Amino acid sequence: MLAATPVGASSEITDTRLRRLYEYWNAKRGDRPAPTRRDIDPVEIPDLLGFVNIYEVQDEPRDFKVRLNGSEVAEMLGQDITGKYCSTVISGPDAVSYKTAFDICVDQCRPAIVETSLAFCGKPYMAQTIIVLPLGSDGESVDMIVTAHSYRAIKTTDQPIDLEAHRSTAGR
Repeated sequence: MLAATPVGASSEITDTRLRRLYEYWNAKRGDRPAPTRRDIDPVEIPDLLGFVNIYEVQDEPRDFKVRLNGSEVAEMLGQDITGKYCSTVISGPDAVSYKTAFDICVDQCRPAIVETSLAFCGKPYMAQTIIVLPLGSDGESVDMIVTAHSYRAIKTTDQPIDLEAHRSTAGR
């Protein structure tokens, strides 16, 4: 598992989907520290929507409420987590990694990237990489976060994992 790390340029992001959201976000922010939620137009990023989540930042205690749960993310998690708090959905070491990335985003008003397993939702054979991007209603302080998720299999045995077979049975 990789630690959460700040991101300073799109060249630091190897995943195409995550880089695409970062570049979109970066263009929308212009010379501000962060774009506003209103700046993010789903019509402009239809290919990413299933992999995007939007969170509302809650303080005291800090937590993150899911405002939008992309359909591909919900399918991978096995549930729609819209309206739920991260603290009630994610557990174990993965929760620490998530919180670290989200805290970097909020406290430093800068993007972060994090890799976690999906063990917290019963899929220890899967990993995800997440780009975490700040949004602010005033363009400066972070009150929302937008993320994009990318998934891959983790080889836990000598047997290869057939992701297409997993996808076709996951919704049953």
